[in-house]
Amino acid sequence: MKKGIFKRGTSLFLSVIMCLSALVGFGTTAYAAGETAEAVMISFPRDGDANYDGEWGHGSLELMNGWSNGETRYTTVYAVDSYSGNICYCIEPGTALNNGNILTGKDETFWDNYPDDYNKTIGADFVKLFIGRILQYGYTGTISTDWRSQNEGADKIAQSRATQLLIWETVVGERDENFNHVAPSGCNAVLEMVSTAHPLYGKIMNYYNSIVASVQTHSKLPSFVAQSTAKAQTVELARNGTEYTATLTDSNNVLGNYNFSGSGLSFSVNGNTLTVSAKTAPANAVTITAEKRESLRKGLIVWSDGVYVPGVGIQDLVSYTQSVNDPVKGYLNVKISYGSAKLQKVSEDGKVEGISFTVTGEGYSTTVKTNANGEWQLDNLSPGIYTVTELVEDKYEPQEIRRVTVVGGQVSTVTFNNILKRGDLSVTKTSEDGLNEGVTFHLYGISLSGLVVDEYAVTDSSGKAYFSDV
Repeated sequence: MKKGIFKRGTSLFLSVIMCLSALVGFGTTAYAAGETAEAVMISFPRDGDANYDGEWGHGSLELMNGWSNGETRYTTVYAVDSYSGNICYCIEPGTALNNGNILTGKDETFWDNYPDDYNKTIGADFVKLFIGRILQYGYTGTISTDWRSQNEGADKIAQSRATQLLIWETVVGERDENFNHVAPSGCNAVLEMVSTAHPLYGKIMNYYNSIVASVQTHSKLPSFVAQSTAKAQTVELARNGTEYTATLTDSNNVLGNYNFSGSGLSFSVNGNTLTVSAKTAPANAVTITAEKRESLRKGLIVWSDGVYVPGVGIQDLVSYTQSVNDPVKGYLNVKISYGSAKLQKVSEDGKVEGISFTVTGEGYSTTVKTNANGEWQLDNLSPGIYTVTELVEDKYEPQEIRRVTVVGGQVSTVTFNNILKRGDLSVTKTSEDGLNEGVTFHLYGISLSGLVVDEYAVTDSSGKAYFSDV
């Protein structure tokens, strides 16, 4: 069993180190899942540190979701099998780890059985992703017994400490699905694990804030999309004359980092503006997927005793492997609200029922007849321009084809007015005595349209009588 290297002789009596202000480091990339490794640890401050008497530790703390952390005087880092191995990090705050404990390497399937009981804020997938992203931007170098607050090791202690704080916040539930901080209620906050009097407090917090900003930017979505399809908003496409479009503005200023896809849709990006277009009206709502380009995070190896319960068993640790694909996706729905077309029929002869009309549009054609009120209404029409043609009886004057523009959520009305066909009749009077002027003629009967005709006309000097518009 390897022994930890501690700052003074008295530290050699420490047989159990809690994962308190601990930072962990292992030679991880050399290990595979299923292999075992022996934990070693280094505590700070060490002999010769200019701030040896500073406040490197913290008091006893009760954290969210049943996690805790005991009092400590030190900032401790961990590795496996080597005091100069790659750093790893504590994922079970408050659970004991003996120097020399044997841990087994687990690949990312470890998170498939990650219990929900100890983090009510986010699920296992988010915990895994966030730890990988924290390690993408946090400290992933080796540890060393040579680190001191007055040499180049100060930055490494500070950066690794900031990394550990954020992993703890993620584990205990102080980070939500957007990696925003969740303030604990009725318990201590993880940030209380670093005293404001810590010799490296300013450096630690600078790194902490920088990593937070990087992780939030890493997973920041365009402002108009949601992390899940269930939470996705629905945007209306409007016809612009040739196609259906919607224009969206990204207030998060990350639009250029994403590709967009959706069945039957095309996309164009101009600065922070996305234009969604469809040549034809989609029959149903279409889900758009926004996927970040070239998104990577660190792969994870968990060193575990097989027990993941606060304060029970041996401390589990996490370290990193090579970067892996880290899909960051958002979702948006687009649809076209259907509209209606209505016809109002009037006719000179009062006949308005049972008149046939043909209605055609883009990918649409139907024939419909008027009701007793001279009306019909077609619902659930895609927005656009429709052509309405009356199948006119011969007794009426020909009707012009009419166009009606259907708008989503509205009823668009078109009117047809039938006028009966009419003509002119002239009567020529001749007589042997030449008396042709002033003769009255009576035209009466039923027209072909069914109207009663009862009109009179008188001949002029040429012997002609005219009946007009009959």
